[in-house]
Amino acid sequence: MVICKGLEIIKKEANGALDEKTMEALSKNEGLAPAVVAKTLSVLGKIKHEIEKPSEIAYMMMDNMLKAQGRKGLEDSNVNSLPLFYDPTLVNANIDLRELAAGIESAKSARICLYGVSGTGKSAYGRWLSEYLNKPLILKKGSDLLSKWVGGTEKNIKMAFEEAKDEGAVLVFDEVDSFLADRKNARVGWEITQVNEMLTQMENFNGVFLATTNLMENLDEACIRRFDAKVEFGYLKSVQSTNLFKKCTKELGVKITTDAKDSIKALSNLALGDFATVMRQHRFNKIKKASDFVERLRAETALKKDIGSPKMGFLA
Repeated sequence: MVICKGLEIIKKEANGALDEKTMEALSKNEGLAPAVVAKTLSVLGKIKHEIEKPSEIAYMMMDNMLKAQGRKGLEDSNVNSLPLFYDPTLVNANIDLRELAAGIESAKSARICLYGVSGTGKSAYGRWLSEYLNKPLILKKGSDLLSKWVGGTEKNIKMAFEEAKDEGAVLVFDEVDSFLADRKNARVGWEITQVNEMLTQMENFNGVFLATTNLMENLDEACIRRFDAKVEFGYLKSVQSTNLFKKCTKELGVKITTDAKDSIKALSNLALGDFATVMRQHRFNKIKKASDFVERLRAETALKKDIGSPKMGFLA
């Protein structure tokens, strides 16, 4: 459940003391209460004439304060948060994702399956959608739901839907293929009951439910039919890669060169996750030039085994 509800609260407490980037990062942290922000800024106000970078000092102080309370620090809590550069127009899907969000907002409920290769922004869209709808997010990975006990997975599935209903949250099941395999290939009874429980919960849920998978072809056919829409995510188009590169380098304060832009256009199989990975690397291995960014992206694409896949290329 989100404790610190949004950017407006942070801005009110900061009263001009923090830069926009820091406030946005703080607003995405689920464990940061307004009282922590207020206390930190009160201390900061007394020493502001003695420091050069108040936003960095404030971030460090809040991080330390959370850890002192026995909670996750800001960096730990923000590992799985939505990247600051995320923009649904820079995601290559077979439907306009902003229009989809508007339709879900109007309908009040939806069951959507997001599928495609890893790193293309499926889970991130769930996070963005929860912010767009101004609803809490409940994200469950396959490992969160699977249980070694008979009936345990079914219980976890049921509890997740009940939690989402109680909180009015957007519910996202990540890696749904790990427990929704086609029942025709089932070898033991619990593989069937897991799917049956999922079908029951989907039928009875009136909120917003998203499921993500990299293996659409492995899902049970009856479950696939229960989704209102199936949205395919693919690798970035050339123009999307270029625009995302511009956003990221601007955030890092790195000047773009013509050679770097041309190199980005030439890279295939780029995904949103590749940019997110390189941006995380910057925290401990600074990117000093645009060419450094390009080389790190090239290294990420070189690790992929599905290069050349005609179905998921989306490189027009």
